[in-house]
Amino acid sequence: MGEPSSPSPGSGIANEQVICTLYEGDFYLGVGALINSIVRGGFKGLFWVGCRGELPKWTGQLKRRDDGLFELGEAKVGFETIEGERHFGQFKPEFLVRTIESGIATRSLWYFDPDITVRCSWSFFEMWVRHGVCLCQDITMSTMPSRHPFRCEWMRMAGEAGWGEPRRAQERYYNSGFVGLDIAHRAFLDQWIGAIRVANRNGVTPGQFQKGDRSQVFYTVDQDTLNIASMYADTPFSTIGTEGMGFTGSGFTMYHSVAVPKPWRKKFLLSLLQGSPPTNGDKHFLQCADGPIKIYSRWELKHKRLHCGLAALLGRFYRKS
Repeated sequence: MGEPSSPSPGSGIANEQVICTLYEGDFYLGVGALINSIVRGGFKGLFWVGCRGELPKWTGQLKRRDDGLFELGEAKVGFETIEGERHFGQFKPEFLVRTIESGIATRSLWYFDPDITVRCSWSFFEMWVRHGVCLCQDITMSTMPSRHPFRCEWMRMAGEAGWGEPRRAQERYYNSGFVGLDIAHRAFLDQWIGAIRVANRNGVTPGQFQKGDRSQVFYTVDQDTLNIASMYADTPFSTIGTEGMGFTGSGFTMYHSVAVPKPWRKKFLLSLLQGSPPTNGDKHFLQCADGPIKIYSRWELKHKRLHCGLAALLGRFYRKS
């Protein structure tokens, strides 16, 4: 499908609102659903996608402009090739900083993992970002007291790096799959990059996503380092709870499909027999698989929706013993 383009200063693709994501392999399917879900909510800015490999197959459906961007109604999509071996989890804040420094994002930018779909109007995110760095509470750790042993170790390591005392005592642990901020608050991203370098100096290799098990001081590297940054960054924050990513009830903003297999890989009836009926994230992914971007053929999508619906119905009565 061709090679992604790379940005250069003054390239004429600057936008006030930029949404970033990173993908490799078949995660391009998740990127398509993510974009559909956000365009459906009224977004009219630029999607800036970092990738390793070729462009998604679905770009063949879109009109390509002279500047290399693809038209998507009132929104646009651009791609940047990412070189190097650093795991994308560790690369997130650097990618966002590059998007600012290249002049692509001129006011606000957001990062979404490609296994997220958005449920609400984009106007909510525009309002949210005015109040500080936007984060959602995680579900696995959820709360992490300010004197948790991991935090104490992080503070020791940060002290060795010359960081001084934290600016705030955090009690919550945040998920790194979504971040939103005004470019005036890029100091948070610089702090996040610094936290990743602290982790690298303390045994985390650049290619690692996870290290050992949760008893390790650094386990899910992007998330642990984001939470260190939230303790030290001199920026305001505006945060919501575990409902923000659909981990618990009453949410309205996003579904984050953190489990495996991902919705585009899941065989719904087989998963049901293994004790896992379709999740709300699975169902919403399939809702967002059809839109300006057609992720599947009409027959494939009908087939997947039929199997998902049947598995959801049977899941009301079937539980693996």
